[in-house]
Amino acid sequence: MLPYRWFVACLVSLTMLAPVAAQQPPELVIGFVGPMDDPDAFGGASAAQMAIDEINASQARGAPRLRLLIQNDKADVRVAEHIARYLVKTDAIAVIGHWTSTASIAAAPIYTEAGMAQLAPISWSSLFSKLPGRNHFQGVGSDDIAMRHTLQYLSTRLSLKKVMVIDDRAVLGVAMADSFEKYARASGIEVLRQSVSTQTSDFNPPLLLARRERPELIVFTGRGGQSAVIARNLKRLDITAKLLLTGPVVSSEFLQKTGHTDEDLYAIVPGLPKENTGKMEAFRKRYVAAFDREPAPFAMFAYDSVYMMAAAIGRAGVPERARIIAALREVSHNGLMQQMAFNQDGTLKNPVFTLYQTEAGRWTMRRLIKAGN
Repeated sequence: MLPYRWFVACLVSLTMLAPVAAQQPPELVIGFVGPMDDPDAFGGASAAQMAIDEINASQARGAPRLRLLIQNDKADVRVAEHIARYLVKTDAIAVIGHWTSTASIAAAPIYTEAGMAQLAPISWSSLFSKLPGRNHFQGVGSDDIAMRHTLQYLSTRLSLKKVMVIDDRAVLGVAMADSFEKYARASGIEVLRQSVSTQTSDFNPPLLLARRERPELIVFTGRGGQSAVIARNLKRLDITAKLLLTGPVVSSEFLQKTGHTDEDLYAIVPGLPKENTGKMEAFRKRYVAAFDREPAPFAMFAYDSVYMMAAAIGRAGVPERARIIAALREVSHNGLMQQMAFNQDGTLKNPVFTLYQTEAGRWTMRRLIKAGN
């Protein structure tokens, strides 16, 4: 965890305008936006609030306090834009969000025009980082990097000759599927491309095609709920292909839902393995004590993003939006999931990914991918 002497030393001067006893400590508002009906985003908001509470508890008496302003964009583009327009008119000095790549991309021009820092914790679409403006920051490595390295590993391990790639028609899902297809075709692998709605639970058409065409691997680039549906249907339809997933699926709860115990599922996720350090277990214990539930698979990225933003606020010295944007390129944070520091274009320096496979009823790390920029 970062020492926050910067945060105290630089911002405590704000409290010198009046005697501490005569006023409440000033509040610095940070927005947090995601689909709060999604368990992973809800867990991210909880983890972000936990980070806020920890940072505030570490400050000297009278020092500025951080406050998290949580907003629900429902993973809907129009709602995301509406919330972005609302946040830029408030006292918020920065935003952590949005949770999905689709919403992050839709809201980004509004934050850019207002000159507000946007740190998207888990939006790994490379399209987000390529948007105009210098105010948006990608909290994880891009999908294109992840797909390239994952294919390199699996093509040899599974002797891939034919793959089926299924996207969910969402921005991130399509971008990931496009990347995997691009690298697969460049390697001489035949690709069967399919698409489904983000709302469907009927995977029979693509899976019946897979049963007939017999690819060695099926790739699904959708979210966790649909990933569970497609995983359950593999056995029902007696499909022998391995399944690669990209959503928040690396949890015991996911395997319980799907009933998978053998080595037929893979998942590529950003960040270090959860088993990597003792501080991850310490975080888990604090989270369970605070919320009486296990942290969602991607919750830690929201926690790390709050600490990164707090470091930038401290470096900025004053709570001005433009100075916070500049400071985000100057600070770093040794997070739970990865070392956080940004390139000039807002992408993450030296991103890492972990490739998992199911084994004996649990997720087992197969490869740690380090992709230096």
